[in-house]
Amino acid sequence: MAANEQPTPLEMREAFGRALVDLGRREPRIRVLDADLCTSTKASLFRDQFPARFVQLGIAEQNLFGLAAGLALEGFIPFPCTFASFAARRGLDQLAISICYAGLNVKVPGSYPGLPTSRAGASHNCIEDLAVMRALPNMRVADPGDNDDLVAIMQAAVETPGPVYFRVTRLTLPPLPSTASSFEWGKGRIVRPGRDVTLYGTGMMTSLCLRAAEELASESVEAEVVHLASVKPIDRELIVESASRTGCGVTAENGTILGGFGSAVVEVLAELHPVPVRRIGVQDRWVESGGIDELFTHHQMQPGDIAQAARAVMRMKGKRS
Repeated sequence: MAANEQPTPLEMREAFGRALVDLGRREPRIRVLDADLCTSTKASLFRDQFPARFVQLGIAEQNLFGLAAGLALEGFIPFPCTFASFAARRGLDQLAISICYAGLNVKVPGSYPGLPTSRAGASHNCIEDLAVMRALPNMRVADPGDNDDLVAIMQAAVETPGPVYFRVTRLTLPPLPSTASSFEWGKGRIVRPGRDVTLYGTGMMTSLCLRAAEELASESVEAEVVHLASVKPIDRELIVESASRTGCGVTAENGTILGGFGSAVVEVLAELHPVPVRRIGVQDRWVESGGIDELFTHHQMQPGDIAQAARAVMRMKGKRS
C-alpha cells in the first residue's frame, strides 16, 4: 500500500470475523458455534484458524443456544453465531430460559439486523431484535456504529460476565468521529455538539443522524448527535443532559420503533425530563423485499427524514415555550 493510500473500509461482518479471530488468540475459552451461516456471518474466519474450537450444528438454532448454555456451564465463552431474525425468533425460548434466566456467560452476535439484508424479505429482515433482547432480564444489548465500536463491544462482551447480545450490520459503515473514550456499558457519547435539537442514534443510524445534522446546519440549526451503542443499559444521564440543553429530540434506529431503542430513550425522558420527541424507524409493519436504499426511503429512515422530524420537534418546542 502506498504511503498516502487509505485502507479499504471493511464490511462490518468482515470486521466481526477478524475481531473474533483476534479474541480467540487471546482467550482460549472462546468457542464459536454455527447454524450453517458461517460464510455469511464471517464466523468462517474463526473456523479456519481454530477448527477444534468451532462447532457446526447445521440449521438448528434451538440446539445452537442449548449447546451454548451447556458450554457456558463448563466454563467456556460461547459465541453462537446466527442471523438476528433466528436469534430473536426461532431460538428465543432457549435463549431466554437456558441462557438469560440462568445468567450464563454467552455472547450472541445477531447478524443482518434491520433493513440491510440483501432483499431477503420479512423472514430475514429482523426489526424486532432490539425490542426482544432488551426485554430479557440479565441480557446486555449493544448496537455498534462503526467497526471500531464493534471491536470494543466484543472485547467488553468477553470481559463482562453474563449474556450479551450485539448486532452486526451487513454494511460498510463510515467511521464515526473519534473520541478519547472507548465503549462502556451504560455510556454514550456526543459525536457532534449542538444546542437546538438532539439526534439520538444507535448502530448504523448514528451515521445517518450526522448526515441529517449537516443538512440542518445549512439552515443554521445546530443539531447535537448522541451515539448510544449501549442500548441496555442505556446512558440515562447523557440522554437527559442533552435534552435539557436542546429541549427536543429525535431517535433513529435500524429496526421497529415499538419497544426498541427509541422506546428506551423515550422511557428515560418521560420519567426524568419530558420534551417533544419523534422516533425514526420501521413503523408497525413488516419489511418488504427490496434494495437497501429503496427500503430506507420507503420506511422514511433517510437522513432527510431525520432532519424533517427534527424540524417538527423544534416547532413543538417553540409552542411549549
